[in-house]
Amino acid sequence: MSGFLKKGDLYLAPMSGHTDAAFRRLAREFGADICVSEFVHARAALSKAPKILEKLKVEDFERPCGIQLFGGDEFEMADAASFVEEAFAPDFIDINYGCPAPNAVDAGAGASLLKDPAKMAKIAERTKLALKKTPLTAKMRTGWGSQTILPGAALRLQDAGVEVLALHGRSKVQGYAGDADWNLIEKTAQALDIPLVGNGSVEKLSAQQLKGSACSAFMVGRAAIGNPWIFAEIKARLSGGIFTAPTPAERISAAKKYMAYSMQSRSECAIKFIRANLIAFMREAAGFKKIRLFIANAKSLDDIYRVFDEYE
Repeated sequence: MSGFLKKGDLYLAPMSGHTDAAFRRLAREFGADICVSEFVHARAALSKAPKILEKLKVEDFERPCGIQLFGGDEFEMADAASFVEEAFAPDFIDINYGCPAPNAVDAGAGASLLKDPAKMAKIAERTKLALKKTPLTAKMRTGWGSQTILPGAALRLQDAGVEVLALHGRSKVQGYAGDADWNLIEKTAQALDIPLVGNGSVEKLSAQQLKGSACSAFMVGRAAIGNPWIFAEIKARLSGGIFTAPTPAERISAAKKYMAYSMQSRSECAIKFIRANLIAFMREAAGFKKIRLFIANAKSLDDIYRVFDEYE
């Protein structure tokens, strides 16, 4: 098992627009064991534009943390991985083979590569050769449509040098709808010699399912947006402990901490960059509908701080 990974670890999944440095820091404080950056196109990484470099930066308090890259050209991916390794020294570099968003698919990257397992393996092999010491990991889905490419595609990635594989138990066509196929996740984990990280509605799994899984670790995605407590909740389920849902005041406190971390990690922290995460914190409590509407129309972070202070 790779040095950064322990049996039963909980990952914060890479989610564009959500898992920025500030939220990764918060997730680690609330129990996430491993984080992955928002994905960055290989070509963008090689451009070395200031905003891209800021997005790629990994702070010590986030570690272990990986940087996720996506792209459809194996040479470009290899060059980007080499640059990222030298410039940012992440704990691992992850290849995205699963994003169903049009901007990734239309670029011949992300989930579009699920149509061509041989190309997936070629990208992984070339990227692995470009790395000096950083572990290579990858994240994929079950396939493009109803016909799965597993476990064959996963075995190809293993042979190409991928050291840890995360599997989202839905196809590209499914997107985020329907149930994740945990039977297929388990069968794939059993077929591999490398660790498999199970992903897809992990928060719905029972303690028995988690403990009995062939997966080495689990990855939490959308359930963590505005809800970093999910990691403590899952760990309490595993240990037989009691989890207490956050109070409205605790939600406000976490949102304010996220805002503070955002201002520390971003050269430009405008409301537009963090609005979605802030709104997500404001759930399941009396009076929060009004706050959500206010955040949606707020012009500055100072305005939001004032509303939070009034609520407390």
